[in-house]
Amino acid sequence: MPLPLALQGDRWTEYTARNILPMLVWCAKHGKKITYGQLDQEIQRRQLGHHVNVVVYGHPAGAIGNALLETEAAIGEKIPPINSLVVNAKSGIPGAGCDYYLKTYLARRNSKELTDAQRKSMAEDTIEEIWRYQGWDEILKGYGLKALSGGIPALESNRPSKQGPTKGGWSSEPESKEHAALKVWVSMNPNILKSKIPFKNGITEWLYASADRVDVMFEHVDGCVAVEVKSIKSNDADLERGIYQCVKYQSLLRAELKAAGVIPNGHAILVTERQLPEPLVQLADLLGVRVVEVPQKRG
Repeated sequence: MPLPLALQGDRWTEYTARNILPMLVWCAKHGKKITYGQLDQEIQRRQLGHHVNVVVYGHPAGAIGNALLETEAAIGEKIPPINSLVVNAKSGIPGAGCDYYLKTYLARRNSKELTDAQRKSMAEDTIEEIWRYQGWDEILKGYGLKALSGGIPALESNRPSKQGPTKGGWSSEPESKEHAALKVWVSMNPNILKSKIPFKNGITEWLYASADRVDVMFEHVDGCVAVEVKSIKSNDADLERGIYQCVKYQSLLRAELKAAGVIPNGHAILVTERQLPEPLVQLADLLGVRVVEVPQKRG
């Protein structure tokens, strides 16, 4: 596995790409993304270069994407575009310059220009696969590049206390009237999603191919949203369970959309009548689950 042509040479783009790739591998193995600004900061901290306008990092990021495509063609194995881990600080996803690599990896080469929602869903799906990919060390070794020494301080921020998930403690009783009423109300009020997609009323008790059922599903040709609802009667353990259910439902939804041959623009959100306690707010943020709180008395 020789060093790909896209990474050879002494120009700033190739030199910087060779220095960035071990950083991205570190991010991949630690389940991290990195912003353009953080990348610039780390390059300066390691004395690998001076400060530049962050937008120009798109060039070495693209070189890395091209290098992986070269390797993919040589070994006959799909490799997720690790350059997708370089993201915009505000959106948390890569810019439009990464669209080619996302569409190529997800076999959507003929799709039109991506909308923000499509780019977000495709990027999130790809980033999950980058984190799961097990061949990054082998790629670095094959390219003759050394693994990153030490971590990236800007990405080693404090996380919520390491407490395992609550398993048990939620209600196993039949569906309450409060839950049933909230489920129906949510299905008839797609406006609470605050989506640019013009959703019509949702379907309650929507069935997945896995035989799982989600409380409400909003469907549209441009994307789908699964909604898990928790009424005022839900205790903290049940709310925590709802967060994990959203993680599962989003993955299942995107899998079904991919199987159907469409862009996997699928999301899952938690709608609750109760305000989440701070530890669960942190958990939802950590797992990327959007939470919508609605009033118990809705008129």
